[in-house]
Amino acid sequence: MLDMASAKEQAKRKFDRWASSYERDRRSRFNARPQQEALEALSLQPGDRFLDVGCGTGAAVRRAASTAERAVGLDISERMIARARELAADVPGTEFVVGDSEHLPFPDAAFTAILCTASFHHYPDPVRALSEMARMLTADGRLVIADGTADLRVARIVDWFLRRFDRSHVRLYRTSGMVAFLSQSGFADPTVRYLFDGGYAILRTRRTTAQ
Repeated sequence: MLDMASAKEQAKRKFDRWASSYERDRRSRFNARPQQEALEALSLQPGDRFLDVGCGTGAAVRRAASTAERAVGLDISERMIARARELAADVPGTEFVVGDSEHLPFPDAAFTAILCTASFHHYPDPVRALSEMARMLTADGRLVIADGTADLRVARIVDWFLRRFDRSHVRLYRTSGMVAFLSQSGFADPTVRYLFDGGYAILRTRRTTAQ
């Protein structure tokens, strides 16, 4: 059985170690393209209140701040957040908070648009995390989730190894499973766009008005 507390602690330690080189190393640069495309899928407008869950060092938050009324990043790693604050020191309108995706420290309906990229596979309880994101959104608020998928056989093999040798990795999900999680958590009308021959999915959805 998955030890949720241990998985979160391992993720925190992993990203604390990664923070100093994040955005500069090869893996970070690889992640930058899908993150940018996921942010574009949100179609941010002036007046939007934006939250990035699992923000890392805040690249998406810095970009969003040029459009959104408010741009907030949250991450479980204190060192990621410290680095995000350094990098955004001269970017007005940015905020960064240490927090857990399953217990978001914001009031209901605080945001109109939420982004979550390349971190969903670290969440021990994906439905709870998505339910928290739904709680954060205004009626008809938008959410974009982007992450690797288990749709491809090679991805399922990689996922099998990661689950055994990377204690911060919970699991990759098939796109159909992610859509089901969204439905269970108060979201509707998801659309899916694939990258990397189906190995990565960008899901755009909206919060249903009835909660």
